[in-house]
Amino acid sequence: MSYEDRNENGQAAQGAVPTDDMAAKLSEAEAKASENWNRYLRTLADLDNFQKRTARDLAFNVRCGKKDLVLRVLEIVDDLERALASDADYTSLRHGVEVITRKLLEALACDGVKPIEALGKPFDPRFHDAVAVCEDPNLEVETIVDELRRGYTYDEDVIRPTMARVARP
Repeated sequence: MSYEDRNENGQAAQGAVPTDDMAAKLSEAEAKASENWNRYLRTLADLDNFQKRTARDLAFNVRCGKKDLVLRVLEIVDDLERALASDADYTSLRHGVEVITRKLLEALACDGVKPIEALGKPFDPRFHDAVAVCEDPNLEVETIVDELRRGYTYDEDVIRPTMARVARP
């Protein structure tokens, strides 16, 4: 296309025939655009496959983790059933239940569940629910004096706060 084939704005005049050089550039640009589009579609498909695989792997890992916990808890259920089936006196039965409780807490601790130590500690609303209050002039800060229901953390997150009686100074 020559200079004469352009209008006063420098644009190609209507009816101007592109030269071989422009046709080659257009063909090259179309090929590049097609290649980029195909690359985009492949990347989109790869991302979709990655998301599906990740979700599947996560579900599998969660299921395996639950299975391990359930197997440890079932061993403890077996111990409880044996204790209930025995003809032990109260003292022996109590000792057996204490051992079983320790085993259950150990099984939970393996999965990151730990009891919150509360008795005698300063009251902290992040870890404790105060359900009763009493006065104690000997204290300097609000303190847990009775644990009505033990609280637990799971990997540092409170899953159940301690239900407690709190003494105020």
